Amino acid sequence: QGGVEKVLIMTSSKAPAIQKEDLRNGARKGKIKQKGSYLHSDADASISDMVAEERRSMQEGSRSMDEVFARNIARLGSRYKGSEFKSVAGASAGVDEDDMAGDGGIDMKMFTSNEDRLTGAAQYNRDVSRKMAHERKAQSITSRCWWWMESSSFQKHRLISLGDHVSLVLVPSHLSLVPLQCCLVPIQHAESFASCEDEVWSEISQFKAALRRMFEKEGKAVLFCETVLPTKGLWQARMEVIPVPKNVELDAEIYFKSALTEEAEEWGTHTKTLSTKGKGLRRTIPKGFSYFNVEWNDGGFAQIVETQSFPKDFGLDTIAGMMELEPMKYNRKKKAADFDRGAVLDFLSRWKTYDWTLSLDEEH
Repeated sequence: QGGVEKVLIMTSSKAPAIQKEDLRNGARKGKIKQKGSYLHSDADASISDMVAEERRSMQEGSRSMDEVFARNIARLGSRYKGSEFKSVAGASAGVDEDDMAGDGGIDMKMFTSNEDRLTGAAQYNRDVSRKMAHERKAQSITSRCWWWMESSSFQKHRLISLGDHVSLVLVPSHLSLVPLQCCLVPIQHAESFASCEDEVWSEISQFKAALRRMFEKEGKAVLFCETVLPTKGLWQARMEVIPVPKNVELDAEIYFKSALTEEAEEWGTHTKTLSTKGKGLRRTIPKGFSYFNVEWNDGGFAQIVETQSFPKDFGLDTIAGMMELEPMKYNRKKKAADFDRGAVLDFLSRWKTYDWTLSLDEEH
């Protein structure tokens, strides 16, 4: 009875049946005993099958064969004898091509993860536990994405405009470099704008054009910045929208060229600064890469980022230097007493003439 109580099987019709191995205790619980050696396990698999399996493993976060081998050595410690490279199943001493292609072969136990030995019930429970842990971690991370509508920390009154795929959100005054600073955010999860779908990018372009027209009427220009750092966690993309004097926009190319070169030398980022003029971000940076991007009226720069040490406020700090303002970490401000409700109303009064999303309501 005690053994049965220790078996965790989710009460779901999808849960596999319990096997006798699930009633064991300790490290042997839920593990099927290996019978003999794993010889030529992929002998019947084609190259395309093996490539597909490797890609699937990478997408699911599975460990490579080398990683499994290293972990098994560490697990065994002094008990490791290095015998897996000896031929088995009656093959002659040593390992060569004839042994690997004939009756002998390499003992694959050390290259096999314990997960491959789990019973159906044990694997099901492990998958459920990992999914729950991932969801908890994702919720913890997204709670810090105050700019995303799906985040628990999102303040609805900051929503300026809502398209079908992109939202325009006012940045809290104590986190902004200049007044009227806002950001563009995909409604659905997206790690970067370079990897967004076409419909998302189409709305981004419409928002950019409308914001440029709005600030142009007030004698200002706009700089758009995005920083995507290497991370394994769930993060939501955002594009900073910073209104600046026109002379600052004119100097943006020189300042950012110099600043990006310095950062590449200091933080080990990709040394080449890429111009996005005429081709845009998505034709400059491949999907899946971390990067920094800045854009002005007739051009922009992008640079691949290879380290988490790259400053997350790099774009804002560079603009601060151009405007002779304090960097973000020194530019501390108090939170607005009205939670920026007055600033939101001010922005809306300026934006209503240029808000192209109003036509979406008529279409729907």
